[in-house]
This record gives sequence, structure tokens and C-alpha cells, in this order.
Amino acid sequence: MTPARDERPDPEDSAHTIASLWALRLCELLCALMFATALPWQQPFAWFAIIAGLGMFRWWHVNRPSFRARPRLQRRRIYRIYMWVLMSYVGSACYFLYVPGNVPIQAVLMSYLLGNATLIAVRLTGDLMRTTIALCLAVLPTSIRFIVEGAADNTLLMLMGIGGIFMTITMVFLSRAQESSVLHQYEQRRRAEAATNAVAAMGLSKSRFFAAVSHDLRQPVHAIGLYLAPLHALAQNAQDRAALRAVEGINQSWRALDGLLSQVLDLTRMDSGVVKADLQPTEIAPLVTSLVMQHSAVAEAAGVRVVALVRPGAFAMADGLMLIRMLSNLLDNAIKFSPPGGSVLVVLRNGGGHWRLQVRDSGVGIAQSAQERIFEEFVQIDNDARDRQHGLGLGLAIAKRFALLMNGNIEVRSALGRGCCMTITLPRANPPAATEAADGVEHRLDTGPGELLPQTGHFVPVLAMRNVLLVEDDSLVAGATRELLTSWGLRVRHVETAAEAFREAEYGDVAICDARLPHSASGLDVALAMRDIGKKVLLISGETNAALREAAQQHQLLLLTKPVSPPQLLSALQNL
Repeated sequence: MTPARDERPDPEDSAHTIASLWALRLCELLCALMFATALPWQQPFAWFAIIAGLGMFRWWHVNRPSFRARPRLQRRRIYRIYMWVLMSYVGSACYFLYVPGNVPIQAVLMSYLLGNATLIAVRLTGDLMRTTIALCLAVLPTSIRFIVEGAADNTLLMLMGIGGIFMTITMVFLSRAQESSVLHQYEQRRRAEAATNAVAAMGLSKSRFFAAVSHDLRQPVHAIGLYLAPLHALAQNAQDRAALRAVEGINQSWRALDGLLSQVLDLTRMDSGVVKADLQPTEIAPLVTSLVMQHSAVAEAAGVRVVALVRPGAFAMADGLMLIRMLSNLLDNAIKFSPPGGSVLVVLRNGGGHWRLQVRDSGVGIAQSAQERIFEEFVQIDNDARDRQHGLGLGLAIAKRFALLMNGNIEVRSALGRGCCMTITLPRANPPAATEAADGVEHRLDTGPGELLPQTGHFVPVLAMRNVLLVEDDSLVAGATRELLTSWGLRVRHVETAAEAFREAEYGDVAICDARLPHSASGLDVALAMRDIGKKVLLISGETNAALREAAQQHQLLLLTKPVSPPQLLSALQNL
């Protein structure tokens, strides 16, 4: 017996239901009543009593929990014994139900036995030995008696006996073929399940790996970003143009590394099911207006006009952060690929039960053959040289996944030489009860070239706090954070562990806590303890798991995810 066959469940494990029990007993009772019309009634009913009693006892025994708990091979042996004993009594119909000289009733007997044989062949598929012996015990005794008695003077009776033998042999061969088919199907299913489990295990391992390595990957990138601000200030104060060019080059490389790291980790987290959309009624107009204003300086530098046509009071069921990232990516692409003097249009359209947010550009367009590929990872059209200024080929792949997480979609419509139209489709949502009714008039926002100028000059922040307790175990990140905060006029006391943080809990009025601390300590617990004694608390994490974000939201803690740029850190401290 092959290992695959040994692993299969027994065919009778799921066959012993109360419905099948009473159906079989009813058939046997009808058979006994039928033969009672041609035989003394005691004879068929004695046969019925033996069959029914044995069948009831067998059903009771095999349905007991103690029997179900037996090893599979033990159950199989008991099933075989029960089946063969039961079929021996069914085969005893050649004595109990035999009516000499009555061909019609003898034909009924053979029909009953062949029906029983068919039920056995179907029910016991998967155990050829049990099936073969059961078929022989049920049918052959009566068939042999028909042949012996019919050979003298009844050809029809003899032919029925021969037919019974041939039917038994046929059923054995069919059962064998069916068992081979079942074994093959089981083996295929076992292999498919093994492959599925392997893929699931690989995905889980990948998720665990990226969850574990995410923190360590983000730490040095986070530190580089924090060191850049004071370095730029020093170079600017020294009026060292070469140093300023070097700092600017480092800054651009840091931004590219930050973007690539964030996008790759985002894709991995979404593919592993870690990222969940926080779907809330989200008003589209303010979100679009804010993003258009944010991109206006880039549009001005490119000589591109951005026009937004949105209506107030339009709410979609969406995750606000995901929608911002999607739309920001589409605006970046539209401005990047539009020629100087061109325009980008952002328009909101009513699509019945959905809102359709469209971003149209006046660029060269996308060929029909390439339109499906643009949503794949690292696919860039007309960028064979892999120029980083044209992006990394991940933005649209992330946008597609964000749209699906929000029960929406993103589609492209384009033709060469006629620009491109990206459409985000999102489910409509009812406005929150506290929202004031909008005027329903479509608002136009036009940021033409020359209307907004980029801000220049060194910005010196004004912060309400003076002393900061920094809880960070990475010395590189701690040094960079201290340098930056000191350049902003703050005094910083650095500790590495939760125990040291509690000893220095009285220092300062603000605590910046890393989420992962040595000795398996939780930065979240430290942050909550610091807030309980009256401190303002900022939580920073190199991990991007949903549980930490949900916990921070539940406790109303401000959470930043590394790498954090100096402007982000400054904004967070000002919000505190």
C-alpha cells in the first residue's frame, strides 16, 4: 500500500448517517414484505431481523467517539469485518428468500442483490479488497444456486445466475478503475495542498522577514535624513558652494533611497495582507485642493498649468491616506509627462453608485499594447535607461493595490499623441451627520505658471518646548536626532532602555520614544507611561505593522514611521 493511499481517509468514515441507516432498513423491510407473499412469513422476517439488528449495532458502534478516536488502520479492519459479516447475511438470501420454481420472484431476488452490490461498489470506492469480497459474499451464493438448479430444466434461471456472476466481475473491475481514479485525484489534491501550503509558508516567511528587517533597513536611512538638515545649515552658513552641492546630491540620493525603500516595503506588506484599508466617509474636494496646491510649485517649474474641477460635499468610502498617495502619484506623473505650456486636469464625475476621479494630462500618451503593463512592478514606458528622474516604476503598482483595498479600481485611457486619462473609481458614501450641507456648486482651482513661487532661505523653527527626553536604542539615529533638535535650540537627554527612561521620567516636557526598545521592551508602553505623568509624547517606529498603528490610534498617540524627514519631525513637534 502506497504512502499516499495510507494517508487517505476511509471511505466509510463519513457514510454512517442516520438518514442512510433508516433508508437501508426500509428497503430491507420492503423486501421482506414482498417475499412474505410467496414464503412463510417467519422465514423472510427472520432474515430481516438478522440484517436489521446487525446493521443497527454496526451503526451504533462506529458512531461512538471512542471508535472515531481509534487509529485509521484499526477502524479499517473493523469496517471490513462488519461489511463482510453483513454481506454474508445478505448472501444468505439464497436460502431465506429463495422460492423454487417461481421465476418472477427469483428475478426480484437477483435485482435486489445486484442493487445491493451497486450500493457497495459506490460506497466502498477506495478499498478494493473490501469491495471485492463484499460483492462476492452478497451475490455469488444466489448466482451459483441459480446456475445449479437452472442447469437441469430452467435455462432462464441459469442465465440469471450467469448474469449475476458477470455483473459481480464487472463491478469489481469498475471498482478497481474507480479506485485508481480516486487515488490519482487524491494524490493530485495532496500535491496541490502541499504546493499551496508551501506558497503560504513562503509568503508568511517573506512577511516575517520584511517585518523583521524593515526596522533595521529604515534606521540608517532615518539617520541620514536627520543629519542632512544641520549639515545643510553648516554649509549654508559657511557659504561653501561645493559643500552645498554635495549636500544637495546626498539629499537627492537620500530621497531616492527613501522612496524606493518605502515603495518596496509597501508592495511587500500589501501582497502579504498586512495592510488594511481604514475605510471612512472621505470628502474628495478638500483633499484634491490640498494636493493641487502642494504640486503647484513643481507644475510651475515644469511650465504646466494644473486645473481642478471638483464639487463640495462629494464623499467616497475610502482610506484618506491611501487616496492621497494615489492621487499624488497620478499628479506627479501627469505633470512630469506634460510638455511645457501643457495642462493637467483633475475632475470629479458622478458614476452612479461610485465617484470617478480623473487626472488627465497633455503628454505623449501610452500605446494600447502597454496600457496593462504600466500597473506592474518596475515597469516604465520609454525609460529603458532606468533614469531615476522618471521614477522607479512602482507608483502605479502601489496605486492599483490601494484602489483594490478600498473596493475601487484604477483604469487608464490613452492614445499616442493624445495624452492620458487615469480614472480612480471609489464607492460613494453618505456624508457624516455633523457635516454641513455643501452648496453643490462645482469649484474651480487653477494654478497657472507664475502664480506660486517656491520658498527659499533658511527656516529657523520656533517651538514651545525646551527640553526633550529621547528614548532610542540606535546610537546612529540617536546622534542624528540630537544634532537636529539641538540645531533647533532644544536640550536633549538621551536614554537607550525603558528602565533608563523611567529613571529620567521627570526630565523635559516632551518625550520622543522609539517603538522597539532593547530587552523586548515596548516603546508604546513607555510612551503611555510618560503621557500619564503629563508629558507630550511622540512615538516613532521603524516597523509598519497595522497592530501598532491601530494601538496608537486607540490611545490617541502621534505615530511617525521611519524614515522621518526633518520637516516631518518639526511638524509633529509643533502639533504636540
